[in-house]
Amino acid sequence: MSGTTTQVSILEWADRIESARALELQLASVVGAWVPRIAPTGAKLLLARHARHFAWHAELWDGIVPVLHDRPEGSAVVDESLTGAQVALGAAAEPKAVYDDVLPLVVAAYRQWSSEATPIAERPVMRVLDLVLRDLDFDAQEGHELFARS
Repeated sequence: MSGTTTQVSILEWADRIESARALELQLASVVGAWVPRIAPTGAKLLLARHARHFAWHAELWDGIVPVLHDRPEGSAVVDESLTGAQVALGAAAEPKAVYDDVLPLVVAAYRQWSSEATPIAERPVMRVLDLVLRDLDFDAQEGHELFARS
């Protein structure tokens, strides 16, 4: 596909970006809330760092939300590719569930978005996806390793 045509409309990108921002904020809140309730110091540090990563991802997404004057700005997860992750996060009773159930869904959605982004039209989205996906891959691996031993 040429880099000058788009597969995804600006309205759909706005929904996706706003959904990603909202979900990353929810991840930061849920993971951060577990920090004082978990016993091993190593797990506390890992969860605190990952909560901050999720919050930073939300900031990155916030920086590229398209300004569309004919529609209100959203703060909920409305993109279908992320609703499963939001449901899984709501059902997560322990940190291990975030790494086993939630992050794989988020990563899959972001990888799909990456394949649909074009360098000319969506370069800022591609840049954020590159940063966020690297972070999530690394954080997911750390979380799997730590909580597999638990």
